[in-house]
Amino acid sequence: MKKVVQLLAALIAVPLTAAEEPLTRIAFGSCYRETKPAPVFEAITATKPEWFVWLGDNVYGDTDDMAVLRAKYQVATALPGYAALRASCRVIGTWDDHDFGKNDAGKDYPMRRESQQELLDFLGEPADSPRRQQEGVYWSYDQGPEGKKVRFILLDTRYHRDSPGSDGTVLGEAQWKWLESQLVGSPAGVHVIASSIQILPSEHRFEKWANFPGERERLLALLARRDVPPVILLSGDRHVGEISVDRQSCGYPLHEITSSSLNQGGGGSDHEANRLRVGPNFRAVNFGTLSIDWSRTVPVITAALRGLDGAPQRAVTFELVR
Repeated sequence: MKKVVQLLAALIAVPLTAAEEPLTRIAFGSCYRETKPAPVFEAITATKPEWFVWLGDNVYGDTDDMAVLRAKYQVATALPGYAALRASCRVIGTWDDHDFGKNDAGKDYPMRRESQQELLDFLGEPADSPRRQQEGVYWSYDQGPEGKKVRFILLDTRYHRDSPGSDGTVLGEAQWKWLESQLVGSPAGVHVIASSIQILPSEHRFEKWANFPGERERLLALLARRDVPPVILLSGDRHVGEISVDRQSCGYPLHEITSSSLNQGGGGSDHEANRLRVGPNFRAVNFGTLSIDWSRTVPVITAALRGLDGAPQRAVTFELVR
C-alpha cells in the first residue's frame, strides 16, 4: 500500500506538458491592415493570452501575385507588437477574402492553392504538415488534459465557396464531413468554432452565412444534434464587434462573438439591425477574449470585446450546457 501511495504521489508531482495544460485565456481578432499602426497588439499581449486566433483578413493581400502577398505577410510578421505576441503565446488561424486574395472571392479565385501555402507560412505551419496537402485551410487543434480539453475548429469559408446568390456551398462536402467528425464523439469539454464570416447575424447587407441559407440551416441543424456538444462561435470580417445569441435553434444559447477590426474600426453603423445582438455593437478598434473557469463541473466561459486599452467594452458569461 505504501508503494502505491508513493507512486501516486510521484505521478501527481510530474508537471503537465505544454500540450496538457488547460487553457484559461484565449484572444482573437481579425482585419489587420498591415500598412497601418496597430498598437492593439500591445493590449492583446498585456492580457497574457495562452493562444491567439486569427479570424481572417490577417493582411490585405488582394492580389494574384504571390510575391506581393508574401511581402505583405512579411510586413505583418515584422511588426514589433505582433512579434512580441507571437513570442508570448501560440498563434493559430484561418483566412477571409482579403488574405485569401480577392475581395468577396470564393472557389473562383485562380491562385487559391498558392495562397494557401502563403497563409500557412505566415502561421508557421510545418513544411510537412498535412494541412498543406489538403484543399483548404480548415483544421482543428486540441489543448488540455482529459476533462479540461479545448478543441478549436477553424473553418475555411473561401476555398470551396460557391458564388453569392447561388445558395450553393460554403464549406464543400469534404469539409462538411470533416466538421461533423470533429464534433461527434469529441473528448473536449469546450468547443470553439471559428468562421471568418458571421453565422448568426442575418439582417445586414454584407457577407454572411445567411447569404447561403441552405448552408446556414445545415450548420445550425448539425449543432442542434444531441450527439454534438454545445459550441462557441467566433467570427470577424465586419470592422465592428458584437455579441449575438441564438436561443432557439440548438436547444441551448448559442453565442457568437464577432471581433473586428484590429486597426480599422468604424464599420457598420450604430443602428445596424441584429435581432440576436446582446446590447449595442462596438465600432472602435477591438479584439476578443475568452476566459475559461474550470473550477466547476461545467466550465464557465466569459467572452469579451476589448478596446485599445484592453478593458472590456462588451462581455457575457455563460455555461456550455443544453
